Amino acid sequence: MIDPAQTSTEELQLLKQHYDKGVGTIGHRAHAILLSASGNSPYAISQVLFRSEKTIRSWIGLWQVKRLASLFSEHHDNDHASKLTKPQREEITRILRSPPSVSGIPKEFWDVSSLRQYVVARFGVVYESPQSYHFLFRISNFSFKVPATFDLRRNDHAAHQRLVEIRKLIAPLLTDAAWVVLAGDESRITWEAVVRRVWLPKGKPSVLRVHRESDAQNFVGFLNLTTGKPLLYPVPWQNQREIIKVLKLVLKKYPEKRICLVWDNARFHKGKLIRKALENKLSNYFLINFPPYAPDTNPQEHIWKWGKDQIANHQFSTLKDLSRVFRKAIMGRNYSYQI
Repeated sequence: MIDPAQTSTEELQLLKQHYDKGVGTIGHRAHAILLSASGNSPYAISQVLFRSEKTIRSWIGLWQVKRLASLFSEHHDNDHASKLTKPQREEITRILRSPPSVSGIPKEFWDVSSLRQYVVARFGVVYESPQSYHFLFRISNFSFKVPATFDLRRNDHAAHQRLVEIRKLIAPLLTDAAWVVLAGDESRITWEAVVRRVWLPKGKPSVLRVHRESDAQNFVGFLNLTTGKPLLYPVPWQNQREIIKVLKLVLKKYPEKRICLVWDNARFHKGKLIRKALENKLSNYFLINFPPYAPDTNPQEHIWKWGKDQIANHQFSTLKDLSRVFRKAIMGRNYSYQI
């Protein structure tokens, strides 16, 4: 008997599809597995399906080893059944245009596992190598990359309305010589020791003793929305005291001017120390908050991404070297990003 706890919801769903639509023994095998997962004995199943108890036991045994592929075991030695025809590949290309959930697979994005399930369920074809499924993705115009994320707390309509408000607020300031309009944000880069591959003799253990350590550098950055020039300040921590120090440095950068700073809703942007400083030494600041959970609306976020892309896939011997290259990349150009 099959333990239902070891049968996933996805497998049960596909088994039911094969039971309803399966051709020949495929539907019978699926029916047998479903009955077994429901607690029926091989003998009871054999009476329902008019098969020998020995056959039912062999189907259950194959399922426990090969799972869904066991439904199509009679095709395993058939070379023609192991390949998809051109019309089948074209059908897969059409299917991949919709999420897996449309095809009965409860997932949001296609991956090798979900494509394998669909191919075996629809065509009875099982590929041994993942590269075969990679090929199906490639001919369907897919690329392998990290999907963009969306914060479920974000309200797109409210974010858009807030951006409209911000643009109205800063529009007259961008052309006023008495004002400087900045977009600001914090970020950090991390350095850690990396062990690379080297040629080592076979059969002999080779151990490299290392200090498994990591270190990080925090930054506060600003973009002048009129000139496109960036500002970058290293800080030991991202907290109110350090932010206040940086805001004082920015004031020195723009003496005799009022500063409109647009930044996010981080807690240390609204704390007691910040509010007190704004009433005294930072009174020249006018603060505006970006919409919540919408980092893509902040031009400084795009600068961070560009800078981190410049140091990606490069190894640095120290955090100091990493920080130096990062700062040089950020400060080495102007930016056209706008709110």
